[in-house]
Amino acid sequence: MTVQSISWAPLAPVLVLVAGLVFVLVTDLMLPLRVRRMALPAISAVTCAGAAGCAAWLAGDPGLPGTFCSAPGPGNASRCAYVLGETAGFLTVVLCLAAAAVLVLALAQLQADVEGVTPAGEYCLVLLAATIGAVIVAGSRDLITLLVGLETLTVPMYAAVAFRRGSSAGAEAALTLLLVSVTSTALMLLGIGFLYGLTGTMHLDALAEVLTAGGGVGDLALADVAVVLLLAGLAFKVGAVPFHVWAPSTYQGAPIPVAAYLSSASKAGGIAGLIVVLPAVSSGSPAAATWMALLAAVSMTVGNLVAMRQRHLVRLLAWSGIAQTGYLLVGLAVLSGRSDQALSGAGATLAYLAVYLLMTVGAFACVAAIDGTTGTVGTTGTTDAAVRDGPSVESVRGLAADHPRIAAAFALFLIGLAGLPPVLLGLFGKVVVVRAAFTGDAGWLGILVALNTVLAFVYYLRVAAALFARTGVAVGSAGQLASTPVEVAPGRAVSSSTGMLVAALALVALVAGFWPDLIIGAAPLLSPFGE
Repeated sequence: MTVQSISWAPLAPVLVLVAGLVFVLVTDLMLPLRVRRMALPAISAVTCAGAAGCAAWLAGDPGLPGTFCSAPGPGNASRCAYVLGETAGFLTVVLCLAAAAVLVLALAQLQADVEGVTPAGEYCLVLLAATIGAVIVAGSRDLITLLVGLETLTVPMYAAVAFRRGSSAGAEAALTLLLVSVTSTALMLLGIGFLYGLTGTMHLDALAEVLTAGGGVGDLALADVAVVLLLAGLAFKVGAVPFHVWAPSTYQGAPIPVAAYLSSASKAGGIAGLIVVLPAVSSGSPAAATWMALLAAVSMTVGNLVAMRQRHLVRLLAWSGIAQTGYLLVGLAVLSGRSDQALSGAGATLAYLAVYLLMTVGAFACVAAIDGTTGTVGTTGTTDAAVRDGPSVESVRGLAADHPRIAAAFALFLIGLAGLPPVLLGLFGKVVVVRAAFTGDAGWLGILVALNTVLAFVYYLRVAAALFARTGVAVGSAGQLASTPVEVAPGRAVSSSTGMLVAALALVALVAGFWPDLIIGAAPLLSPFGE
């Protein structure tokens, strides 16, 4: 393939992240350990915020060209490898901001690690590298670029999950992630190979033209199989049921900031991959919409049912994240072409993704603060059993008495994830998803979202009730009060960086609830083929 044009402007967010990664690498070699623990996460967070600002500025330019473009083939399809359009720009902004928040969260962990057990430089490097991969996925316009971006996103997480040295839980979690990721990549490669063999192109826009026309595809049944394999590989990346087996154990074995990254920026990268691929394959393959609808329905239902039985906060948030993935997939389930209804559905997914990232990063930040205040799991010197279990619902009982701000913020984020007032942003996000389902002739999915929202109330409100319960009164697994006393370990001060992050996210959640256009209104309708 002869490259016709290379424009560096669309790659500006990626280049900012690469420059930050190199700067962190060099700085790590020059600074003493005490300074590195504070400086490197701060530099990395500023880098991610800078990339987000760059994407927001560039994505508003309708004349911004694509890059790594080849000569157009038959038809009018674009043949660029990377395009920073409005949708890609929005995805880049939200996932980079989520990564920046996680790096601020990592700052507290690295500061507390006075013995240098966790290498600060490598910690920040892998998170920046993964973010680069997610940004590449968001703007990818051919299957090879998409695959490279997904692997750049995934491979650094193997190391990040296992950063807790001496922890068998971390090693097991990293191994689980590795095995599942290899399987998902194999499925994607098989699907990509079939699609290329049938259509003769890797470019998504050209692929869409061939699949829509149908005449250029030798075997339509094989095309459906290829699409299903490709979507199955992406479903692994976002943790959708039944491709979710890695998520709970990996979240629990990883350091809390890494679990927050997997649940936010990493998941956003997987959703970006689906948003990139689905417009290209859904018109010519009816199986795509059917699979998305089934994945959405099963994910939200199984996720909520299992989350109701969880007693440890990280596992509860992991299963909650699986359910939230189901909500995110609802909008994509109606993405079966370029109709206004389909584009509105994808826009609903983008809007709900922004709401979800805000609430879930805030919830994990509160868990990290609780992790430091209750003494259930420390950064260093902890037993492997403690690392494996993590903070439990019982361990946060009565937290409001000693740390009312953290307890109030945690309750706010949980209520936002549930979609309950007074956190109006979460409620508006659910309404947008339900409306997209009914508009896209998938009313049964909208009804299922409403029913699952009621199920989610049980475990979200159970944790919120525990935060404000009287000391010595435990909250049972079904939400009822039990008489068995549970002692809370002696408290420690909340890290200033974690406290400020929690306060900032809570403030944004509250303000955006009264001004939803700040977040939900910023999500673009998906233009044809994601450009």
